[in-house]
Amino acid sequence: MRYDKQHKTAIRQRILDMASLRFRSEGIAAVGIANLMADLGLTHGGFYWHFKDKEDLVAQVCQQSMQQMSLQWQQQGQQAAPGQQCLAVGEHYLSIQHRDFPDTGCVAVALAGELSRRGSPAREAFTSGLEQQLAALAEAAQQDAANGSHPLKPTVQLSLMVGALLLARAVNDPALSAQLLEEAAAQIAGQLAPAAG
Repeated sequence: MRYDKQHKTAIRQRILDMASLRFRSEGIAAVGIANLMADLGLTHGGFYWHFKDKEDLVAQVCQQSMQQMSLQWQQQGQQAAPGQQCLAVGEHYLSIQHRDFPDTGCVAVALAGELSRRGSPAREAFTSGLEQQLAALAEAAQQDAANGSHPLKPTVQLSLMVGALLLARAVNDPALSAQLLEEAAAQIAGQLAPAAG
């Protein structure tokens, strides 16, 4: 049976969405192509109509997920009060909700450790996605600075957010987990406070 281009695009997106969710919740190595496709009610062989191999799928998941997060940060910044765009991004990122739902959260936190040991296509896509995220933070920082705030450098804010969320998810002490998120957010907020006259 032949399917039109729209149908093929929709199936490809379903595979990407399921892989994105499962990679983030279970890890890349734990997800096989056969069981991924079975979860979608599709055949293993059908996967290769849409992706070259698993590495291609990982790269596409990174690209799509990180691009979506960059757009989300831009929207959060646009809705923030003047001078508080970076803070708005940081507070949302460092929330309990984000900590508790890794399957829909940041790909960098969920997959960076595995990606450091993967092939070139996935790492290239991850690097490109990270650069998009840094550009979104740089734009927010520029707006904040124009409004009298003193934002962190984008690389510092991103590293602080990713590191704090990663540790907050890893520890088994709820109070320490919350403290890691709160103090990282407070650091971002402190850096955004107007300079003393």
